[in-house]
Amino acid sequence: MTLSTTSPSADAATARFPLRALLLLSTAVLVTVTAESLPAGLLPEMAADLRVSPERIGTLISVWALTVIVTSVPLSRALLSVDRRLSVVISLVMFALANLVTAIAPDYGVVLAARVLAAVAHGVFWSIVIVYATSLLSPGHLGRGLAIVTAGGTAATAIGLPAATLLAQGLGWRAVFVVLGATALVLAVVVLRAMPRSLAPTVARGRSSRGFWGDRSLPAVATFGLVAVLIATAQFGSFTYIRPYLSESASVAPEWSAVLLLVYGAAGLLGVVVAGVLADRFPRGSLIAVLVVFAASFAALSLVSASIVAVVASLVVWGVAFGAVFPLLQTILMRIASERTRPLASAGIVVFFNVGIAAGPWLGAAAGGASTPTTAMAVSACAMVLAAVLGTLGVLLAGLRRAG
Repeated sequence: MTLSTTSPSADAATARFPLRALLLLSTAVLVTVTAESLPAGLLPEMAADLRVSPERIGTLISVWALTVIVTSVPLSRALLSVDRRLSVVISLVMFALANLVTAIAPDYGVVLAARVLAAVAHGVFWSIVIVYATSLLSPGHLGRGLAIVTAGGTAATAIGLPAATLLAQGLGWRAVFVVLGATALVLAVVVLRAMPRSLAPTVARGRSSRGFWGDRSLPAVATFGLVAVLIATAQFGSFTYIRPYLSESASVAPEWSAVLLLVYGAAGLLGVVVAGVLADRFPRGSLIAVLVVFAASFAALSLVSASIVAVVASLVVWGVAFGAVFPLLQTILMRIASERTRPLASAGIVVFFNVGIAAGPWLGAAAGGASTPTTAMAVSACAMVLAAVLGTLGVLLAGLRRAG
């Protein structure tokens, strides 16, 4: 089976739902996203072994985000004419090698260089995997299919990072990178042998840059990119300081904080399921509704910290909203983008999210996240209100594009 377009084709529309292929891509997403935040979970072990300060280990996350921001869009455009299956395989092999080098690195400098290489591979992988998955799906299955693929990212937070931390405690932090590297290599082989080819259509390769910038879908795509920045900024502006919030504002004991974070992660997985149900039926209305609920959860957490019942309920709502918002946003982008702008939309959303990931902790700190975390929650609520407004504008622009 060979696919030559990124949009769901007539053949795909009559095909069976490609569950095994989507689960394979979702597993690859889980592995790469787990690596993204891994230094945070292994911070004490890595700092001690490499003889550097914990702050320098934390810098590895910032370097990763900056690398993704700088390299994702130009590399995705350079790979437009390459079979997307092959691009996924190459990015997974690069990622695997980078993690294996990290595992045997003699010093911090080698780890830093390996993290840059892994981040480049991660950015390429994420800029391609959604478009690749879209090419395997019929229009009626797009939302459910992309929810399965992006569920790997939610599972990385809820399962991957905690499991990696436990493994590091038992076998050392280097063993974690060996496991991630080996898993990525196995996934690359399976993708190469079992997944179909997917080539960009002529219209995506042969138009001029003037035609690209005049594309009718570009205003809506750009607007949703700004929505992505606000979502990630709000999320990481508050989640970075969730432990101070639980301990200081909500007076939750440390042992119960860990339980509540597990509940939050489980709620995120539930949110992915919700997105899979809603995305194909109400793709635009459900996105706006989730953005509003997102804002409401932050607002509630900023106002009701004295009530543990309200805090738990708000955390669950927050988790569901965060789990649902990314697959809903990806689905609407893949539906409204043209063949010409779809690769940019997929790569751009990765860049915009990483901008928010970088800006969020800084904004949370400026709002007093460590000392007055309820203020950071309020700031995140305001950011999500703006995201809902821009999301509504994006939906209207998408409607104008279809009408045109």
